Amino acid sequence: MLFGLLNAAQGLDMGKIEQEIIRYNREGNHKLSQKKLSDYLLSGNLTKEEEANVLFYIATTYRSVNDHMMCLDYLNRSQAIAKTLSKDNLLRMKLDYEYAFVYFDFNQYDKCKEAMARIAARKYSNSHPEDDAYILMQEGFLLLKDRKLEQAGVKYDEALEIMREISSCNMPVVFGKMIELYGLQKDVKKAEGIYAESMKMAKSCDILKYKIYAASEMEKVYKLNGRLDDAYAIGALLDTLRKVDNLETKVAEMHMIDKAYVEKEQLKHEESDLFGVIVVLVVVILVAAFVVFAFYKNTKNLKKDKFKIKKELELANQELNSYSQNNTDYNDDSISQYLSPIDLEKLTDRQKDLLKLMIDGFSNKEIAEKLFITESTVKYHIKNIYSLLDLKDRKDLFKKFRN
Repeated sequence: MLFGLLNAAQGLDMGKIEQEIIRYNREGNHKLSQKKLSDYLLSGNLTKEEEANVLFYIATTYRSVNDHMMCLDYLNRSQAIAKTLSKDNLLRMKLDYEYAFVYFDFNQYDKCKEAMARIAARKYSNSHPEDDAYILMQEGFLLLKDRKLEQAGVKYDEALEIMREISSCNMPVVFGKMIELYGLQKDVKKAEGIYAESMKMAKSCDILKYKIYAASEMEKVYKLNGRLDDAYAIGALLDTLRKVDNLETKVAEMHMIDKAYVEKEQLKHEESDLFGVIVVLVVVILVAAFVVFAFYKNTKNLKKDKFKIKKELELANQELNSYSQNNTDYNDDSISQYLSPIDLEKLTDRQKDLLKLMIDGFSNKEIAEKLFITESTVKYHIKNIYSLLDLKDRKDLFKKFRN
């Protein structure tokens, strides 16, 4: 497969690739997006503009599974290259949009506003009208936070009209915001009507994450308005949908693919250094022999890396299967005494499991054994926990609990 990419990478049709990645991500096939894009990078045969675009699409794929830290990492790498391109290059505007989205999702609203200000200064020069709809939704949400409900509703209506015209399958994104708005207005009946329409649209377009989003917002509305029986019923539906989505599995598999790419990059740098030494010593005498040797070694390494990726993915599947067989329903009473309700809502059940073991004094290795995952996955979860709870390290964690 990689040999095919080596030949096809030159003159990539970025528009076609973008549409493929959008389709894969909407279908929940994020692993395929990640594998396809990583293979392009591994080909080593991209122009700077193509490389920047591929890095950008990897960032959007990570954001679609809520891995905001990895999304920002790839956005920064893409932006570093994009700065060398012409000022009117469309990627530079797309990066501002994506920064606005990920900062918004990560609740970093000040940085989100800065990105949206840059977009406004460039008069929304973007080839995707639906991105403008997302910006309108974000503006509406910020108005919502300031309790300017009517103004927020106007923004949501404008966003809905754009989605209805050019991307009807993405209308549930706007519906979710409107459900939240009606909940704050104590109009549960309207919220239920929008919820039903959102679920119908998500089912028609077969987009599972939109079902999860709509159900999650409706559950909050029921809780906010004291409809606890209804909240419990929709919570049960949410649990079922999340098990089907299996987001944690997708993230783990994507990290396995990313790890294989990083190892390949390191290997390429080592080979480049060795090549430089050989050229200095035998620039004339062994040039022909070196070409033969380099070709043979590159072929061998490509086969080795394909085998390594396959083994890494098999290991990830084994770990996740083991977790599915040994996982039990979670009860967060044991840590609720240490965290505020707001902090508890930030964490997933898996993160709460891991946090409880950290509180009990278990090492990363012991936690990995108890949860049937690798130490790398443990470290990944801990890094996200620290970020969500605004902590630096374990010392900071225990200091928070003592307080």
